[in-house]
Amino acid sequence: MNKRMMRFVAEGVCAVTFASSMSYCVPVLAAEVQSEQKTGEWKPVSFSVGATANEGQAVKVSSIPKGNAYIPNLTEMEVELIDGLSSKTSREGDTIRFKTIENLIINDVVVIPAETEVLGVVNKSRKAGGLGRGGRLEFSITSVKTLNGIEVPLEYTEKNHGAGDGGGVAVFAAVSIIGGIFMKGKNVVYNKGQRFTARVTADTDLQTKLEDLAVAMSSAVPHGKKITLK
Repeated sequence: MNKRMMRFVAEGVCAVTFASSMSYCVPVLAAEVQSEQKTGEWKPVSFSVGATANEGQAVKVSSIPKGNAYIPNLTEMEVELIDGLSSKTSREGDTIRFKTIENLIINDVVVIPAETEVLGVVNKSRKAGGLGRGGRLEFSITSVKTLNGIEVPLEYTEKNHGAGDGGGVAVFAAVSIIGGIFMKGKNVVYNKGQRFTARVTADTDLQTKLEDLAVAMSSAVPHGKKITLK
């Protein structure tokens, strides 16, 4: 058998082998897809406010019972700092208080009123020091409660470092050790009333049917100072 004939036979064998493998793989893949569709349990996909899934990002599946009212994942809430905050006085683990700026309304029902307290925590803190070392402050906004007492998980992490004091370290090197020690860096400071935007971290079940939402919220314990007259 000459070389031309051998090449022709070899190409024919490869073609037959490829066709056979494809005729096997396609039905198998189709069967697997059909099997998945039959056995997979349908669940509602969570929706979010102003958010889209990025390429390669897994789609989150909601665990909210069908028909229940809930606050969607990634819902944004603007909050305001109740007290001033500084790296000079803050310590890791300190609680920080914020308040909501506006009502959160679902289907025309106020779920979280304006002025509701929002909690946060100091994650790391370091006051400014000598040699022009600036302060450091890191905090998170963690949660808020609805009118009917459901805790809504929030996320917002702020990291900030205070600036050095006008090149104090360079001056220290040129002048003297004693002079440099007294050149303080700046502390990180957030003033009372400063605003931040926090986001809900997961679909949060309000533990009531959507049609009963107004009743659930109106019968909840009111927020604020309570005065009883006799």
